[in-house]
Formats: sequence, structure tokens, C-alpha cells
Amino acid sequence: MVLSVLAIAGAALCYGASAVFQAAAVARSGRTGVGGLLGRLAVDPRYLVGLALVAAGFLLSVVAIRALPLFVVQAGRASSLGVTAVLAAVFLGSRLLRAEKLALGGVGVGLVAVALAAAPQGPAEVSDLVRWLVLAAAVLVAGLTLVASPSRPSPRAAALLAALAGCSFGVRALAARVLGPVQLPGVLADPSAYAGGIAALTGLLAGALALQRGTVVAVTTTMVATEAALGSVLGLLVGDRPAEGLGWLAAVGFVVTVGCALLLARFGVPDAEPDTPAAQPADGVRWTA
Repeated sequence: MVLSVLAIAGAALCYGASAVFQAAAVARSGRTGVGGLLGRLAVDPRYLVGLALVAAGFLLSVVAIRALPLFVVQAGRASSLGVTAVLAAVFLGSRLLRAEKLALGGVGVGLVAVALAAAPQGPAEVSDLVRWLVLAAAVLVAGLTLVASPSRPSPRAAALLAALAGCSFGVRALAARVLGPVQLPGVLADPSAYAGGIAALTGLLAGALALQRGTVVAVTTTMVATEAALGSVLGLLVGDRPAEGLGWLAAVGFVVTVGCALLLARFGVPDAEPDTPAAQPADGVRWTA
């Protein structure tokens, strides 16, 4: 239990730091299509560092997902916005408003409540049919993302892609929750293993495309809220439950954590650099490195 909670904290730190690096790279990429965007990000050191942090965060979250209900892990994922806000204040000179300072405290209190309401649980025991359905869901979201990718920049396109990114990450979390024993060669025949990989790549692509088309607050809020809510609901569907008699505490803690994290949405990504042709309206933290 303690190891899993520490893994959640470590994952939040990795995700929070990765947001700064990845979004700075996306802001400099310009408004290009999928091929051009991927090509520019693939050679941008900032994006690669952010990607490495995402990978580390995912591995840590898997440790937690295998032992705790998804609503706990998803609350920790949402709290990464608080980590980004703190890092932005310390390293990028951003100023936290009073309400945002209170939101940071709310994230901490909510996480404690969720952790207290959690009951240790092993990986979800599901049938092979469920694992195949998870793979089908990952492929479906990937297909929808490819269909939506050529859309022109607009609030509606940004919201759709951000929601698809959140759905992808929610499916990725579910795939890790229902994954069978992580042993070779058996894991190579597990559909949920491939579902997790497809969903992770789709989420990264959809998130990058959304950041090209919308504002910081709109994209970050939609993506985090969708991932947290969908991931938690999917976890409940495969058997996740809070400790006996503490369902109310889990619900309150989850709502407080996610709600307060969304108040920090403007820290989800930094602004584009001044010399970037595709600079977005200034509503977030400016990258100054």
C-alpha cells in the first residue's frame, strides 16, 4: 500500500514536469499536419525529455494501478497539474494567485482523503473477452483521432481532440488494470498489453494536436477531466471498490482533487516563445529557458 502511494506521487511528479517540456515543443512546432508535427517533435530535445518523463510516470502509475483502484490513481494523475504549477512558480517565475494557492492545498487534502478511502486490490480479474473489448476501444479511439486530425484550428476541434486524448489515457489506465500476469512470453498474447500501447500513443498525438488548435485552459481542463472521470468509471465497471463504508470519502476526495486540479489548468502548458509564428494567446506560463 505504501509503495503504491509513493508510486502515485512519483508519477504525478513525472507527469507534472513532462507537461512543461512537451508543450514547449508543441508550441514551437507551428500549425502543421500530423506528419509535420510528428517530424518536428521527434527531433526536439524538449519533447523527447518530456516523453521520457511520461514513460517514467506511466511505469510508476502501473505499479499503483496493479494494487489500487483506478479512482485513486486517476486522482493522483489529475494532481500532476499542481506539480506543474509549483514547478512553473519555482523555475519559470510564474505567480500563483491566491485562489490557486488554495487549490494546491485542496489537491493535497483531496488526495489524502482518496488514499484513506482506498482498499488494496490486486489486478482486476476479467475474462479474455473484456481484454479484447479494451483493445477494440483503443483502436476505435485511435481511428477517431486520425479522422479528426486534419481539422482546422478552432475551439470545437481542440475540445474534440482533447477529449479523445483524455479517453485514450483513460483506456490506457484500464488496460494496465486488467492486464494479466506481466511475464514473458504470456504477456505478448494479452490483448490489453497492445491496447495500452495503442492508447498511450494515441493520447500523446491527440494531446499535441489539441494544443495546436486551442488554448491552454480549454485543452488541459478537457483532457484531465475526461481522463480522470472515464478512467475511474471504467475501473468501477471492472470491480474497483473503496474500503468498506468509505465510499463517500472516496467520492468527496476525488471531486475535491480533480476540481482543485482543474483550477490550475492554466499551468498545463507554457505559452509559445515570442518568436514562434504560431504563438497562442497568452493564458498560461511562458517558457523562458
